[in-house]
Amino acid sequence: MGIQVAYYQEEDRLDLIVEDNLDLTLTRQILEACQFIDERLSTCVIDCSGVVRIFDSGLALLMMLLKKLKRFRTRLVLIGEIPGLNPKVLPLSTIAVAA
Repeated sequence: MGIQVAYYQEEDRLDLIVEDNLDLTLTRQILEACQFIDERLSTCVIDCSGVVRIFDSGLALLMMLLKKLKRFRTRLVLIGEIPGLNPKVLPLSTIAVAA
């Protein structure tokens, strides 16, 4: 299934819903989602509650996305748990974690 991407311009919000495996097969979709990240984006919601397995390549893609969010000081809302990713060490200054 991959990632569902929704950009809400009126709210300056980007929603990413990750389903199934988080791996290298999501590269194109992650890069397309990165195009929405700029100085106007205020919030990015990443819903990982549907992630079944995470691979190192998927973790690397997610970290790339998070670094770009940090560069533009975008608030991150992370929904669900990602095995191998500790929210306390995410490279962001503002993060909210929802279970």
